[in-house]
Amino acid sequence: MNYAYIGVLSTDNYLLGILGVQECLKRVNSAYPFYVLITDKISNETEQLLHSCGIKTIRKKSIEIPAEIKEKNAQGDFSHWTYTFDKLSIFELTQFDKIVYLDADIYIRKNIDSLFDFPNMAAPCNYKFGPNVTVPHELVSGLLVVEPEQGLIEKFLNILTQVAEKKASVGDQDILQEYYKDWTNKPELHLELKYTVFFTYLDYYINHLNYKLDNLYLFHFILSKKPWDFSSDKLEDYVKFLSDRVETLYERYKSQELLDCINCGNDNKKIITKEYMDLLDYCREKYLNNK
Repeated sequence: MNYAYIGVLSTDNYLLGILGVQECLKRVNSAYPFYVLITDKISNETEQLLHSCGIKTIRKKSIEIPAEIKEKNAQGDFSHWTYTFDKLSIFELTQFDKIVYLDADIYIRKNIDSLFDFPNMAAPCNYKFGPNVTVPHELVSGLLVVEPEQGLIEKFLNILTQVAEKKASVGDQDILQEYYKDWTNKPELHLELKYTVFFTYLDYYINHLNYKLDNLYLFHFILSKKPWDFSSDKLEDYVKFLSDRVETLYERYKSQELLDCINCGNDNKKIITKEYMDLLDYCREKYLNNK
């Protein structure tokens, strides 16, 4: 079968993350190639850099969305969501039988080739109210198992206005949640937590849900600030940023899970942050500093 991992690069701000994904897949000895879908906003120079790193590219025209949606996202401090609509292009990559899409802000610690055994539209659940609280189950588009199909982009964009009327800010995930409404009621599509750990809650998962660090496959750095926004000697600053976010959520929702998350500390987050920052430093030195 023609299988591949797919990333999307719509802005150079996520280039280091893409290089990190490639390096992760190499280190865990993945059997499948990694392609990156790039848009017309990515320069030829960046594309050549990706090629020199052994990453194959697929160039697609950027998906244009109405100006009012861009403005709405900007007002809500979610301008970065405007770039995520280009992710929808992966659904028409029919040269592949099946793809596993990976966001650029992901650290892969164990081989995840088994994801190709899952059915179309398998994805993580959105724990948006805390580390173990989501009502109802909604898909997260940071990792997707997709069997591409022609014509889906048009269908997605046809419901864009409808979705925008319901949401203060809009990204690709909102479109997918609306289009695949039945996803919530299909537990066979809900990936286990070990395949996509929301990094903010890592120590909660280990201390309260009996996960072991070495049994977790993939970590998703879901917040607006990414580890690559901090130099490797500022690890504590990044971890504090995560802690501050959890405390803000606790003040809003007052859930026991969030309080437990605050009280269980950051020891495991520090371990993984150090590993990931070291990997990013390696990619930066090997691919970017000498370009």
